[in-house]
Amino acid sequence: MNAFRCLRLAARPCSATTASLRPSIGHLISRSSQRPTTARPLSLLAPRRPILPTTTFHPNPPSTPSATLEFLDLVPKSSISAHPGFQSLQIRCGPRDTYNPSHLVRKRRHGFLARLKSKKGRKLLLRRIKKGRWNLSH
Repeated sequence: MNAFRCLRLAARPCSATTASLRPSIGHLISRSSQRPTTARPLSLLAPRRPILPTTTFHPNPPSTPSATLEFLDLVPKSSISAHPGFQSLQIRCGPRDTYNPSHLVRKRRHGFLARLKSKKGRKLLLRRIKKGRWNLSH
């Protein structure tokens, strides 16, 4: 609190008459050390962001088989934070380790022959031919 007083004193416009009336900083420090310190809540400063209550998270185990389907997740529990804020959040399309950066896999999934196999793929190739694309697919 003493720091706020010093800041307030420093922020005031300084004139010759008020500077002589103002107590020195050393005097303020010695006076504050003589007074007993009491803990007062600061209402001047509000927190920048809301703070979640500090409670421990204990998930309730499902009791019926239909309730177990409700709690099935595609993501392992280690990759999701066990914070109480995420308690009601159900993650359906979570991260999976399916990315395989291989040229063969890319050709198999998005290549010309893969486009010919399906009806949607053939339509896509026809649209690209009609538009005049040089590359029809991978």
